[in-house]
Amino acid sequence: MHIANSGERAIDLAYELRPDLILMDVMMPGIDGPTTLKRMRTSPLIADIPVIFMTAKVLPTEVVHFLELGAIGVIGKPFDPLTLGDELFALWRTADVAGAVTANLNNPAEVREHTKPLADTFLDRARCDVVSLRGLWERVGAGDRAATKEVERIAHSIHGTAAMFGFPKVSEAAALIERLAEAAIENPATLGPNAAALLEHLAEQTHRLAQEVDAAGEAPPGGGMFQTRSTGR
Repeated sequence: MHIANSGERAIDLAYELRPDLILMDVMMPGIDGPTTLKRMRTSPLIADIPVIFMTAKVLPTEVVHFLELGAIGVIGKPFDPLTLGDELFALWRTADVAGAVTANLNNPAEVREHTKPLADTFLDRARCDVVSLRGLWERVGAGDRAATKEVERIAHSIHGTAAMFGFPKVSEAAALIERLAEAAIENPATLGPNAAALLEHLAEQTHRLAQEVDAAGEAPPGGGMFQTRSTGR
Protein backbone atom coordinates (compact mmCIF):
# COMPACT_ATOMS: atom_id res chain seq x y z
CA MET A 1 0.00 0.00 0.00
CA HIS A 2 1.21 3.52 -0.85
CA ILE A 3 -0.02 6.85 0.51
CA ALA A 4 -0.13 10.21 -1.28
CA ASN A 5 -0.52 13.44 0.70
CA SER A 6 -1.97 15.47 -2.18
CA GLY A 7 -3.84 15.10 -5.45
CA GLU A 8 -0.74 15.90 -7.45
CA ARG A 9 1.21 13.19 -5.64
CA ALA A 10 -1.64 10.73 -6.17
CA ILE A 11 -1.44 11.28 -9.92
CA ASP A 12 2.34 10.82 -9.87
CA LEU A 13 2.00 7.54 -7.96
CA ALA A 14 -0.76 6.38 -10.29
CA TYR A 15 1.60 6.75 -13.25
CA GLU A 16 4.46 5.12 -11.37
CA LEU A 17 2.64 2.19 -9.74
CA ARG A 18 -0.49 1.61 -11.84
CA PRO A 19 -2.35 0.44 -8.69
CA ASP A 20 -5.33 -1.92 -8.76
CA LEU A 21 -7.42 0.50 -6.69
CA ILE A 22 -7.20 4.05 -5.30
CA LEU A 23 -8.99 5.15 -2.13
CA MET A 24 -9.17 8.94 -2.43
CA ASP A 25 -10.30 11.64 -0.02
CA VAL A 26 -12.67 14.24 -1.48
CA MET A 27 -10.89 17.06 0.37
CA MET A 28 -7.10 17.11 -0.04
CA PRO A 29 -4.29 19.66 -0.03
CA GLY A 30 -3.80 21.27 -3.43
CA ILE A 31 -6.30 19.90 -5.93
CA ASP A 32 -9.27 18.10 -4.42
CA GLY A 33 -10.34 14.52 -5.07
CA PRO A 34 -12.87 15.17 -7.86
CA THR A 35 -10.37 17.36 -9.73
CA THR A 36 -7.70 14.70 -9.29
CA LEU A 37 -10.01 12.07 -10.74
CA LYS A 38 -10.92 14.32 -13.68
CA ARG A 39 -7.24 14.69 -14.52
CA MET A 40 -6.67 10.95 -14.23
CA ARG A 41 -9.53 10.24 -16.61
CA THR A 42 -7.90 12.39 -19.32
CA SER A 43 -4.84 10.10 -19.49
CA PRO A 44 -5.18 6.74 -21.23
CA LEU A 45 -2.37 5.39 -19.05
CA ILE A 46 -4.24 5.80 -15.75
CA ALA A 47 -7.83 6.43 -16.83
CA ASP A 48 -8.99 2.89 -16.03
CA ILE A 49 -7.67 2.73 -12.45
CA PRO A 50 -10.75 2.32 -10.19
CA VAL A 51 -11.21 5.08 -7.60
CA ILE A 52 -13.35 5.08 -4.46
CA PHE A 53 -13.99 8.38 -2.71
CA MET A 54 -14.10 8.94 1.04
CA THR A 55 -15.95 11.91 2.54
CA ALA A 56 -17.46 12.99 5.85
CA LYS A 57 -20.56 14.70 4.49
CA VAL A 58 -22.20 14.07 1.15
CA LEU A 59 -25.59 14.76 -0.41
CA PRO A 60 -27.21 12.20 -2.72
CA THR A 61 -26.69 14.57 -5.65
CA GLU A 62 -22.99 14.78 -4.81
CA VAL A 63 -22.69 10.99 -4.69
CA VAL A 64 -24.23 10.79 -8.15
CA HIS A 65 -21.84 13.52 -9.34
CA PHE A 66 -18.81 11.59 -8.05
CA LEU A 67 -20.01 8.47 -9.85
CA GLU A 68 -20.54 10.44 -13.05
CA LEU A 69 -16.91 11.55 -12.79
CA GLY A 70 -15.94 7.88 -12.86
CA ALA A 71 -15.62 6.85 -9.20
CA ILE A 72 -16.81 3.31 -8.52
CA GLY A 73 -18.19 4.14 -5.08
CA VAL A 74 -18.27 6.47 -2.08
CA ILE A 75 -17.48 5.52 1.53
CA GLY A 76 -18.60 7.80 4.33
CA LYS A 77 -16.72 8.96 7.39
CA PRO A 78 -16.54 7.96 10.13
CA PHE A 79 -15.95 4.41 8.95
CA ASP A 80 -15.38 1.19 10.84
CA PRO A 81 -11.73 0.11 10.39
CA LEU A 82 -12.74 -3.50 10.99
CA THR A 83 -15.16 -3.53 8.05
CA LEU A 84 -13.45 -1.06 5.71
CA GLY A 85 -11.64 -3.80 3.80
CA ASP A 86 -14.86 -5.71 3.20
CA GLU A 87 -16.62 -2.53 2.07
CA LEU A 88 -13.83 -1.68 -0.36
CA PHE A 89 -13.84 -5.19 -1.79
CA ALA A 90 -17.64 -5.15 -2.18
CA LEU A 91 -17.55 -1.88 -4.12
CA TRP A 92 -14.64 -3.09 -6.23
CA ARG A 93 -16.37 -6.38 -7.03
CA THR A 94 -19.67 -4.66 -7.82
CA ALA A 95 -17.93 -2.23 -10.15
CA ASP A 96 -16.13 -5.07 -11.90
CA VAL A 97 -19.44 -6.83 -12.53
CA ALA A 98 -21.17 -3.64 -13.65
CA GLY A 99 -18.25 -2.65 -15.85
CA ALA A 100 -18.10 -6.05 -17.51
CA VAL A 101 -21.82 -6.01 -18.16
CA THR A 102 -21.80 -2.45 -19.52
CA ALA A 103 -18.92 -3.25 -21.86
CA ASN A 104 -20.94 -6.04 -23.46
CA LEU A 105 -24.34 -4.37 -23.71
CA ASN A 106 -25.58 -1.78 -26.13
CA ASN A 107 -28.26 0.20 -24.31
CA PRO A 108 -29.25 1.34 -20.79
CA ALA A 109 -32.26 -1.00 -20.66
CA GLU A 110 -29.99 -4.02 -21.09
CA VAL A 111 -27.62 -2.68 -18.43
CA ARG A 112 -30.45 -2.20 -15.94
CA GLU A 113 -31.76 -5.70 -16.63
CA HIS A 114 -28.41 -7.33 -15.97
CA THR A 115 -27.42 -5.20 -12.97
CA LYS A 116 -30.79 -5.23 -11.24
CA PRO A 117 -29.78 -8.18 -8.99
CA LEU A 118 -27.06 -5.97 -7.49
CA ALA A 119 -29.58 -3.26 -6.65
CA ASP A 120 -31.99 -5.87 -5.30
CA THR A 121 -29.26 -7.16 -2.99
CA PHE A 122 -28.81 -3.66 -1.61
CA LEU A 123 -32.56 -3.27 -1.03
CA ASP A 124 -32.69 -6.62 0.78
CA ARG A 125 -29.86 -5.47 3.03
CA ALA A 126 -31.60 -2.13 3.58
CA ARG A 127 -34.73 -3.95 4.79
CA CYS A 128 -32.60 -5.82 7.33
CA ASP A 129 -31.01 -2.52 8.35
CA VAL A 130 -34.46 -1.05 9.00
CA VAL A 131 -35.14 -3.91 11.40
CA SER A 132 -31.80 -3.20 13.09
CA LEU A 133 -32.68 0.48 13.43
CA ARG A 134 -35.96 -0.35 15.14
CA GLY A 135 -34.14 -2.68 17.49
CA LEU A 136 -31.83 0.16 18.54
CA TRP A 137 -34.58 2.58 19.59
CA GLU A 138 -34.87 1.32 23.17
CA ARG A 139 -31.13 1.58 23.70
CA VAL A 140 -31.09 5.08 22.22
CA GLY A 141 -33.94 6.09 24.53
CA ALA A 142 -31.96 4.80 27.50
CA GLY A 143 -29.12 7.14 26.61
CA ASP A 144 -26.83 4.54 25.01
CA ARG A 145 -24.42 6.66 22.94
CA ALA A 146 -22.97 3.56 21.27
CA ALA A 147 -26.43 2.64 19.99
CA THR A 148 -26.95 6.21 18.75
CA LYS A 149 -23.66 6.03 16.86
CA GLU A 150 -24.74 2.70 15.38
CA VAL A 151 -27.97 4.33 14.15
CA GLU A 152 -25.85 7.06 12.54
CA ARG A 153 -23.54 4.49 10.93
CA ILE A 154 -26.37 2.39 9.48
CA ALA A 155 -28.23 5.43 8.18
CA HIS A 156 -25.05 6.89 6.69
CA SER A 157 -24.34 3.65 4.84
CA ILE A 158 -27.86 3.47 3.40
CA HIS A 159 -27.72 7.17 2.53
CA GLY A 160 -24.61 6.88 0.35
CA THR A 161 -25.25 3.45 -1.15
CA ALA A 162 -28.85 4.23 -2.10
CA ALA A 163 -27.68 7.30 -3.99
CA MET A 164 -25.05 5.21 -5.76
CA PHE A 165 -27.66 2.67 -6.88
CA GLY A 166 -30.10 5.34 -8.04
CA PHE A 167 -32.65 5.36 -5.19
CA PRO A 168 -32.76 9.05 -4.19
CA LYS A 169 -35.85 8.82 -1.96
CA VAL A 170 -34.30 5.98 0.03
CA SER A 171 -31.12 8.04 0.34
CA GLU A 172 -33.01 11.13 1.52
CA ALA A 173 -34.96 9.18 4.14
CA ALA A 174 -31.77 7.64 5.50
CA ALA A 175 -30.08 11.05 5.53
CA LEU A 176 -32.80 12.41 7.84
CA ILE A 177 -32.21 9.55 10.29
CA GLU A 178 -28.48 10.17 10.08
CA ARG A 179 -28.97 13.85 10.94
CA LEU A 180 -31.21 12.99 13.91
CA ALA A 181 -28.56 10.65 15.26
CA GLU A 182 -25.80 13.20 14.69
CA ALA A 183 -27.76 15.85 16.56
CA ALA A 184 -28.33 13.46 19.47
CA ILE A 185 -24.64 12.62 19.65
CA GLU A 186 -23.71 16.30 19.64
CA ASN A 187 -26.36 17.11 22.26
CA PRO A 188 -26.57 14.27 24.84
CA ALA A 189 -29.33 16.17 26.66
CA THR A 190 -31.75 14.82 24.05
CA LEU A 191 -31.09 11.26 25.24
CA GLY A 192 -32.16 9.40 28.37
CA PRO A 193 -35.23 10.88 30.10
CA ASN A 194 -35.54 13.55 27.38
CA ALA A 195 -35.49 11.13 24.46
CA ALA A 196 -39.24 10.94 23.79
CA ALA A 197 -39.19 13.54 21.01
CA LEU A 198 -36.10 11.98 19.42
CA LEU A 199 -37.61 8.49 19.49
CA GLU A 200 -40.82 9.79 17.92
CA HIS A 201 -38.85 11.38 15.07
CA LEU A 202 -36.74 8.25 14.63
CA ALA A 203 -39.87 6.11 14.48
CA GLU A 204 -41.46 8.37 11.87
CA GLN A 205 -38.39 8.54 9.67
CA THR A 206 -37.62 4.82 9.97
CA HIS A 207 -41.18 4.06 8.91
CA ARG A 208 -40.70 6.40 5.95
CA LEU A 209 -37.40 4.70 5.11
CA ALA A 210 -39.09 1.29 5.14
CA GLN A 211 -41.77 2.59 2.78
CA GLU A 212 -39.22 4.08 0.39
CA VAL A 213 -37.18 0.85 0.35
CA ASP A 214 -40.33 -1.15 -0.50
CA ALA A 215 -41.30 1.38 -3.17
CA ALA A 216 -37.82 1.26 -4.68
CA GLY A 217 -38.11 -2.51 -4.95
CA GLU A 218 -41.21 -2.13 -7.09
CA ALA A 219 -39.62 0.18 -9.68
CA PRO A 220 -36.36 0.25 -11.66
CA PRO A 221 -33.58 2.53 -10.37
CA GLY A 222 -33.89 6.13 -11.50
CA GLY A 223 -30.21 6.86 -12.08
CA GLY A 224 -26.94 6.41 -10.26
CA MET A 225 -24.23 3.90 -10.74
CA PHE A 226 -25.62 1.75 -13.52
CA GLN A 227 -26.68 4.64 -15.73
CA THR A 228 -23.49 6.68 -15.47
CA ARG A 229 -20.84 4.06 -16.15
CA SER A 230 -20.02 5.47 -19.60
CA THR A 231 -17.84 8.11 -17.95
CA GLY A 232 -16.25 5.61 -15.59
CA ARG A 233 -13.60 3.00 -15.90
